Amino acid sequence: MVYSNPVLFDKSVTIVEKFTVRQDCRKILIISAEPKEADAIQQLIDEINGQTEYELIEFNDETQLSHVNEILDQQKMGTQLYISAKWEDAVSIFAAAIEAGFSEGEIQTLISGKKKRYVYCLKCYHLQEAAAEETDIVCDHCQISLEIGPFFSRERKGYIGYPYNPAFATTN
Repeated sequence: MVYSNPVLFDKSVTIVEKFTVRQDCRKILIISAEPKEADAIQQLIDEINGQTEYELIEFNDETQLSHVNEILDQQKMGTQLYISAKWEDAVSIFAAAIEAGFSEGEIQTLISGKKKRYVYCLKCYHLQEAAAEETDIVCDHCQISLEIGPFFSRERKGYIGYPYNPAFATTN
């Protein structure tokens, strides 16, 4: 069996509506790349209330965000990571955290704005974005109709798109 690193996807267990503090952590690292979520971060800091050491790092542009790997690599075991960012930034921070050795259980992610959903075509192996409410799409690459399955593939980084012929589809 091949191990595949966790990836952030639209229904990931790490995505939360509100940050919650875990009592069994040595340190809390808060990475904010979204100024609009300042209230949520302040609520987290208030909840910590001096009980645990914390560090807040705010990124305002892409050049600062490029240093996230260095910051994450310097963290000690037992650090709880809180990410507040737009989808694209959250995905890159999450990937860097996994690469640095964080587990999904040590990460909470608060997404500002819309989450993205990707579908992997089983015919041509193309990965493309799909709206959250879509149940079937046409592959951008090979133009085949795909039914979007319920399973997310960490290996392919998308929901599995099963080819089908829409002429034989039944309507309910």
